[in-house]
Amino acid sequence: MAQTREAEANTAAQSLFTKNDPTNIKNEPELSAISKKFIYHDINKQIKLSTAKQELLTLVVLTANNTPEDIPAHVEGALRAGATPEQVHESIFHCTPYVGLPKVKTALERFDQVMEMLKIKPCAPAGTTTDQTRHEAGLAVQRAIFGAENIDKMNASAPADQKHINDYLSANCFGDYYTRKVLDVKERELITFTAIVTLGGCEPQAKAHAANISVGNSRQDLLDALTIALPYIGYPRTLNGLSCVNAIAPSK
Repeated sequence: MAQTREAEANTAAQSLFTKNDPTNIKNEPELSAISKKFIYHDINKQIKLSTAKQELLTLVVLTANNTPEDIPAHVEGALRAGATPEQVHESIFHCTPYVGLPKVKTALERFDQVMEMLKIKPCAPAGTTTDQTRHEAGLAVQRAIFGAENIDKMNASAPADQKHINDYLSANCFGDYYTRKVLDVKERELITFTAIVTLGGCEPQAKAHAANISVGNSRQDLLDALTIALPYIGYPRTLNGLSCVNAIAPSK
């Protein structure tokens, strides 16, 4: 006999959360039930990414949304699904150049609370560049993702009074973050796309990073990221993100 939506959703949620299921909303049993069945039945059945990656991208969405109250539950969920503490940490850490330091600081504080509660030692430093190498290392990553000709043309055509922003993109955004250990460029690009779509109003950048199929992500990966984000960002931002995906990697 097939399980009901509710039974399957409960089973999936219980595999991730102990007593802190974030879909349990005080005094709102109807919304709780709708949300749990939608996220842990309907969406779970659609996603091709592993449960661990689904939880990591959920943490990205919560960080970009500046909704840290559910981060501890999903940190535990990610760990129970098989993600390492380092992968959880880096997924949040990588959001910094896209969503801003304050949101990431708040999210990492919640992450650290869980690590302390579970008696897990702090993650080791993951940086690989120095002050002398970060610009060239970041520029190399940019060229690999977007094409050397495109990046070099963008830098060469930048007005003098905004050249520093282009330099920051290379040295900081890509040099300080994309070159870190634990996650590869493919994983970092999917995180970037998810964070940008979550922010909303950044469609040109979302479209640019939807082109991360160049580093190994597929249309399905991008659709999975949008589907994971949907319950937390709503349909307007999800549909805007879908338009960006369709512009770069249309359905065959």
